[in-house]
Amino acid sequence: MKYICTGDIHLGHSKTPTEHIINSFKKCILTSLNKDINVLFIAGDLFDRLLDFNSIEVHQSISFFNILLNYCSNNNIKLRVLEGTPSHDWQQSNILMKLNDIRSVKCDLRYFKTLDIEYMSEYNKHILYIPDEWTKNHVELETQIQAKLNECKIKQVDIAILHGQFRYQLLSHIQAFHFKEDYFLKIVKDFVFINHYHVHSVYDRIIAPGSLERLCHGEEQEKGFILVDNNTFNFIPNHNSYIYKTIKISNSFTIEKLDKIISKYPINSYIRLIVLPDHDFNVNFDKLKIRYLDYNLKKITNDNVSESNSATYIVLEDIESIDSLITNSNISSLILTSILNNNTLTELEINKVNSYLTIFEDMKEDENEEQLT
Repeated sequence: MKYICTGDIHLGHSKTPTEHIINSFKKCILTSLNKDINVLFIAGDLFDRLLDFNSIEVHQSISFFNILLNYCSNNNIKLRVLEGTPSHDWQQSNILMKLNDIRSVKCDLRYFKTLDIEYMSEYNKHILYIPDEWTKNHVELETQIQAKLNECKIKQVDIAILHGQFRYQLLSHIQAFHFKEDYFLKIVKDFVFINHYHVHSVYDRIIAPGSLERLCHGEEQEKGFILVDNNTFNFIPNHNSYIYKTIKISNSFTIEKLDKIISKYPINSYIRLIVLPDHDFNVNFDKLKIRYLDYNLKKITNDNVSESNSATYIVLEDIESIDSLITNSNISSLILTSILNNNTLTELEINKVNSYLTIFEDMKEDENEEQLT
């Protein structure tokens, strides 16, 4: 069985243009080289946010879905789509189902919104699907999986397609629901695919494809998808991934050197500078933005310049991208979730984020007390 697993596509993203994301998908996956695959798995977060029907992103997505359905039906490829994070997908993959329903030649398409096991008789493979936020209790999860295994009269599945996170993907002190590596390696014969974190990683037979595209600073490493052939997997890079580049500015850094570096990147790339407070680039940053009008230029002011992300910057940047219903009771957790989903942070940076959120919560409590008095 030959198949592709990808995910975290994020159509409708606020920074990386949907048109670029679609072009990357077509150039990387919907190619003549992949016409012989048997299955294409999209493991959640096909969408980034709830889209307005009259938005350009919806029109682009519908056009893309027709191309995707044509490609799969013309090449006899099964298409399997998993629901991802609710605040991203909003069950909008139903659009894909509706488009397929009205086709004269239909694609072999299934959309999984609940925990389920599918049997592909052509390949004698059982596939387990688990959408994001299905449960926050691993004992309950294991009970539900066992019930499905019993229903199928099997003890193991061959492949698992999940959206969420494993313990190995979390920093040591982060307390969040996660899948247990030992359990899934025991019940899955071949590979476990996990999407949600945008960084590609491998833990034994657990494979995180990461996102197909770059979507923010902090994920500047190579992007791509997973191709499996004869039970051997390969990470296939996306060489056209959108540019998010962080440049560390030392005291001796000149404008000529910055010109030379930035000119290497395509127009509309996201450029982030880490600068010292007294550096001319920081003092005259408004002029710098005018100089590089064709780029998305931002800066971090840091007394101790390092290659790592700035927790302060990430908090401010990621608040803009939260698309859930925000209330006083969930705003801190939404911010933290957004940060962890979109960035690879050191333990020190996570501690900084938590301290900022604690200060924020204290301020909210003080404000509420003042309103009561």
